[in-house]
Amino acid sequence: MAAPVILALDDDPEILHRLREDLTARYADQYRILTAHSAHSALDLLEHLHETREKLAVLVIDHDMRHMDASVFFETLGDKHPGAKRVLLTSFEADDAVTGLLEATGATQWIHKPWYPPQNGLYPAIDDLLFDWTSENPQPSQAVRVVGHQWARDAHAIKDFLGRNQVPFRWLDLDRSREAGEVLKDNRLESAALPVVLLPDGTVLEDPQLEVLAESLGMHVHADRQYYDVAIVGAGPAGLAAAVYGATEGLSTVLIEKEAPGGQAGTSSRIENYLGFPTGVSGADLARRALTQAKRFGAEVLTPVAATKLSLTSGYKTLELSDGTTITCRGLIIATGVAYRHLPAEGLDRLTGAGVYYGAATTEALAAEGQHVYVVGSANSAGQGAKYFSKFAAQVTMIVRGPDLAAHMSQYLIDQINDTGNIEVIPHTHVTRAIGEDHLEQIELENVETGEKQTVPSTFLFIFIGAVPSHDWLGDVVACDDQGYILTGPDLLTENRLPDAWPLPRHPFHLETSRPGIFATGDVRHGSIRRVAGAVGEGSTAIQLVHRYLAESG
Repeated sequence: MAAPVILALDDDPEILHRLREDLTARYADQYRILTAHSAHSALDLLEHLHETREKLAVLVIDHDMRHMDASVFFETLGDKHPGAKRVLLTSFEADDAVTGLLEATGATQWIHKPWYPPQNGLYPAIDDLLFDWTSENPQPSQAVRVVGHQWARDAHAIKDFLGRNQVPFRWLDLDRSREAGEVLKDNRLESAALPVVLLPDGTVLEDPQLEVLAESLGMHVHADRQYYDVAIVGAGPAGLAAAVYGATEGLSTVLIEKEAPGGQAGTSSRIENYLGFPTGVSGADLARRALTQAKRFGAEVLTPVAATKLSLTSGYKTLELSDGTTITCRGLIIATGVAYRHLPAEGLDRLTGAGVYYGAATTEALAAEGQHVYVVGSANSAGQGAKYFSKFAAQVTMIVRGPDLAAHMSQYLIDQINDTGNIEVIPHTHVTRAIGEDHLEQIELENVETGEKQTVPSTFLFIFIGAVPSHDWLGDVVACDDQGYILTGPDLLTENRLPDAWPLPRHPFHLETSRPGIFATGDVRHGSIRRVAGAVGEGSTAIQLVHRYLAESG
């Protein structure tokens, strides 16, 4: 198989020569470095790569070509090489126009000319994009294969688990793919319990439990040690940030996640208001980068592993884990976030995982190609989901209980939805019933003002209707508000008085719970601002407070 391609385009011969030399020096051992001196020659070359089914990893293009505007170039390219990462070469004088150029071209990075030395000006941006590209485009031999039926709930659970944990996999649908049946026949699995998972090393798993699948994939499911300076439960943005800072600052750190790193933010198709990403970043990409950082600095990450019980003894916190083991720590950070609230409509629970999904469930997007997708919710997560599904579905309909999107959604996202031709918003409406045998076939909608009902055909319903705090394993160990969010710092005080059960003369630290040395961060905390950047800030701050707690407790 031919090596993937990095293609550079610039109509200045001197710049193109320098670019080819610098790219060759660093990447030629794994990638083919190709260059083009004009937009037309680049389009011809890209057409050839498309016809020969060669993979294009990165396309580096001058933003100011003499004979074709960069946006026209990408419009002409169309949907060929959709997975390739795009980089613009720009001059410092063009900085004011960069945002518009990125939006018009679909590029996610820009590089200033001149970029010397390349170690500072060129390679970091290309390395970053190749990191993402290789994660999204594994070699076929490295991909897990999952064979089953589209509407099987077990199959959805496995696809969702693999997708959220960023394990490369191929979905083979027995109802649509001839290859699916051939794979079962070739491996003598015609009578196997579905879904069947085939691992790259030849291991075959029939209808596996997620814990068994994780262990078979070599995921870290058992703690390496008994004691840690700090344990973090929950690997959303807050937990990941705490793991990075805990590990970099010399604390023995373990991060425990029961589903997949990234939390709810990890399911977001595009986070566009996170600092430092002018064209946005997917939740999966952000989680992957943070997880890589945490592991590189020495944090131990357990997934899928759940904390099931907490007990306290003389300042030490003991966590019972879902694998039946226990670990002990001095500092504990709770970053378990929230879970999507279930919609109380007839038939929804029965069809969850078979056409009804909570959250983005991006692994189902391709199956929804050409379909009519319904999205319930009016906050940013619903808007981001609708935008993502609009790329695949023929029509996306947002069902909103209120009069419009303005009350809960950011204006930039409202503007994007209004500008997307195949997204429709239906206000003053809610779902009252889901209809179908083995999968969703219809939904019943009711106008909340008039009571008028209508039944519409639907095979895909994605629900984003708010959330509830997720910390059942804590019991009543820490104080919470009436809705179950964990109280911390000043919120624990009554008329500036310490709680009766608080054992120390000092006031609780800012993120400290009603138990000394236990901290809460992110969406699970009372008063959290419910933003990714806020969660990251709280996660890093919590580590500083753990240091203070450890110092005072000796």
